[in-house]
Amino acid sequence: MIFQPKAIFFDWDHTLWDHDRNSKEVIIDLIEEFGLNKQSPLSIASIWETYQQINTALWDDYQMGLISQSELRESRFLRFFDAIQVKGPAEEFSEQFLYRTPRKTHLMEGAQELVESLSLHFPLYILTNGFEDIQHIKVASSGLGHHFKELITSQGVGAKKPEMAFFEYALQRANCQSHEALMVGDNWHADIHGANQAGIPAIHYNLSDKSDAIWQISDLKYVKNHLEIYSNKDN
Repeated sequence: MIFQPKAIFFDWDHTLWDHDRNSKEVIIDLIEEFGLNKQSPLSIASIWETYQQINTALWDDYQMGLISQSELRESRFLRFFDAIQVKGPAEEFSEQFLYRTPRKTHLMEGAQELVESLSLHFPLYILTNGFEDIQHIKVASSGLGHHFKELITSQGVGAKKPEMAFFEYALQRANCQSHEALMVGDNWHADIHGANQAGIPAIHYNLSDKSDAIWQISDLKYVKNHLEIYSNKDN
């Protein structure tokens, strides 16, 4: 697939913004500040892994509409504290996590260079299921915000990726047809399958080696290989 899209849609977390690195730094700092490493029988590494498992499961439930935003936020650190066998101020821990994490600025490797380059030639949009209040802070803190025409969130749309309504809304905002846009994301179901169902070509930024996507990359710089303007140039 080599073509000249009229708009490029990017997922945010795990695609441009390094969610795991940013979250891990905050979790480890808070574990030490709250003294959880002294109370829990688990190692810091195991505590982080426990958080990842709980957070991923809750986000899966949220994506499928099984729980609400408030239920995710209210239960996440209660479950976390219980799993690491610690009694403590889960609400305060959660508040600190929600304040600090979106202000972290680590990006996925090659994200800044790619966005800066593409924004010179294409209208760029962020399409995210992340919570609106948090995502705006993340994008503003990243220093990449001015390269994007719009940040489109599931809360703002009233539908989540991979729902057709979400992608139809994005196409309307970009003023283009489905075959004239390109989606780039890390989540096969939400980003790739969802975009394809809406008729939008998609590139899977795949770091897990488990995907049925037709077009896959393991390095963001290879997005350019699919774009006509770069097809005869070095990346």
